[in-house]
Amino acid sequence: MSRTKMNSGFSLKLTLAAIAGISLFSITEAQAQGLIWSLPDDGAWIRYEGDYEQVNSDPEAQDGEKTIKWVRHLIIKSVGKEMAQYKGKEVPCRWLELKVITGKELDGTLNPGLVGSRIYKILVPEARVVGDVKDSESIPVAYFPIIKGYRRVGKADAPPVEIKSKVFNIYPSICLLRHYKSFEAESGQPEDPGVGILNVSAVKYNGQLQLESRQGRSLHESSIWRSKDVPFGLAKWSVKIRTERKDNGDARADFQESARIQCTMTAQEAGTDATSELAVP
Repeated sequence: MSRTKMNSGFSLKLTLAAIAGISLFSITEAQAQGLIWSLPDDGAWIRYEGDYEQVNSDPEAQDGEKTIKWVRHLIIKSVGKEMAQYKGKEVPCRWLELKVITGKELDGTLNPGLVGSRIYKILVPEARVVGDVKDSESIPVAYFPIIKGYRRVGKADAPPVEIKSKVFNIYPSICLLRHYKSFEAESGQPEDPGVGILNVSAVKYNGQLQLESRQGRSLHESSIWRSKDVPFGLAKWSVKIRTERKDNGDARADFQESARIQCTMTAQEAGTDATSELAVP
């Protein structure tokens, strides 16, 4: 499915530390579900590519900053249907598989290293993919409820591990999109999102979220391009994050910028022949 050859030979310890560093302080808001807005026919898949950049404050650097860049691919698939118990009822469910590869790209090869490749397989009640930030009862759609799920981190021959939680958050290991209370349409008019798939029309929406604790503060600003022309309903997204820190006893006026993060992910390929990569019990 990918036009870029992938192998493992690049150490991603610094890169993954940077990803984890997005949550630089203890804020309890850790929910997210802005990635999947609709369910396509089973067997559909889509692949995204994007560039990430994180600029950290570094007093030892010549200009006071240190920049880290990496590449991410994300593949989302629908790989099966089954009936399962959810809230005491037998309901239609869908197996979704999400594979994220993060690393450095050299000579057309994406090198994820030992832990830069992650794959998740989750069974989701179809009715919980509602295509909005709130469901019919005005409850925020902040995460996926899952009937069961599995994950594999690193090498392809590593055994899958069961996900014990009954909820599945995409932030930050899969995607930097957060759960925003609302997405506001920029113009409401369809536009060309400039992705790698032909004949795609999308509507752009913007969301914002500010979080604060005694020692940290962050501002998340995102734009998404929703489209009926691509599987799962999202053609493109971009995220900008600014984080600030201070000591616990300092005043709010003492917050100082600690990092800036930005990324853009665009759909590059899609198809209808998805098969699962993760064999589970």
